[in-house]
Amino acid sequence: MTTIVLPRPTGNVEQVESDLTEFGYGILSGHLSPALTAEVRGILGAEIAKEEAAGAVREAYTDRDAKNRRLLTVVDRHPRFQELLEDPTLLRLVAHLLGPSYLDEHYLLHSYSANVTRPGSAAMGIHADIDYLRPAAPYRTFPAFAQVIWFLDDFDEEVGATRVVPRSHLYPEGPVKDGSVTYESVPAEGPAGSLLVFDGRLFHGTGANVSPDRERAGLIAGYIQPCLRPLAHYPSLLDPRAMAGASEFVRQLLGYGTVNVGFDQPWRHVRADVAELAVGGRRTLEDTRRQARPETRD
Repeated sequence: MTTIVLPRPTGNVEQVESDLTEFGYGILSGHLSPALTAEVRGILGAEIAKEEAAGAVREAYTDRDAKNRRLLTVVDRHPRFQELLEDPTLLRLVAHLLGPSYLDEHYLLHSYSANVTRPGSAAMGIHADIDYLRPAAPYRTFPAFAQVIWFLDDFDEEVGATRVVPRSHLYPEGPVKDGSVTYESVPAEGPAGSLLVFDGRLFHGTGANVSPDRERAGLIAGYIQPCLRPLAHYPSLLDPRAMAGASEFVRQLLGYGTVNVGFDQPWRHVRADVAELAVGGRRTLEDTRRQARPETRD
């Protein structure tokens, strides 16, 4: 009998790519240094504290209780959140999943949020991140999404590590959500500083935090082909002052590019501070990839 070895945290990028292809997910260990992990975790904790102090905590329909803390938009809260998006190793793994885009145009950021599970929080239902695409069946033939989670705390089963159904990215249909089917999932575990990358077709969900006193925080981002619609229209949502220092690469990711399928359509009727962030002229993904920041491991 052949024993299947599921993906484990590894510093070998080629192994992560292999795991992505075979199992639909891979875990890159040591992606962020301990110092950077602690810094970003502190920034996230401070932002959540601000939300709580202002009474602005919003319950997400995806959580079965009010214990989790989610920030649906993080990119304009601190420059560190922007820098993480253009790490070359991360982009290599994203490109491994998504492949080339039409006319080599820039990938887009579908979403970028944070999720902190607190002790006693319930498990999230199993789902796939392409479930909202209807009809879903045609989209299961190719990886439309590359999803990533930065582990800002240790992820293990006790604290609700993301649960995944290995190889479900190859299933012909999406998950059944009426409770009539139980999926055999496993926790995607790894130490703080790791990066979980998975195919958007993969069945997965937040695990239950059954620990007495531990939280687990993750930053979650989704990269998509430019032909798909992001979860939010970021140029309308983000604070232009906070985005003034963002690189051209990040602005392209966030939809500030004015070119679509080769046609440049300048923004003529937006506020001046938003127009200043626009990236005009045809630039390929490779053009802007060369400008990506150095790796964020150190």
